[in-house]
Amino acid sequence: MLHLSNSWDMQQVKCLPKKLKRNHASHRDTIEFERNGLTIQGLVATYREHTVLVSISDSDAAKLHLESPITLVNHKKKLHCY
Repeated sequence: MLHLSNSWDMQQVKCLPKKLKRNHASHRDTIEFERNGLTIQGLVATYREHTVLVSISDSDAAKLHLESPITLVNHKKKLHCY
């Protein structure tokens, strides 16, 4: 069972329109999002209707005080996908 941080102020992500027609991140995309004033880059592990499960570096997880390097990111705000 995966345990996520109790920080449920999920940040939001949307790919730039040139990347995907549906304008959302998809599986294996590298995305960049902001949380707690930090710009974080991670790899989309799982795509869901409203969120993506993102794997981030251990050092970024530590900066965000997360127990694991996996976090949820919502699709709604316009951020960067690579």
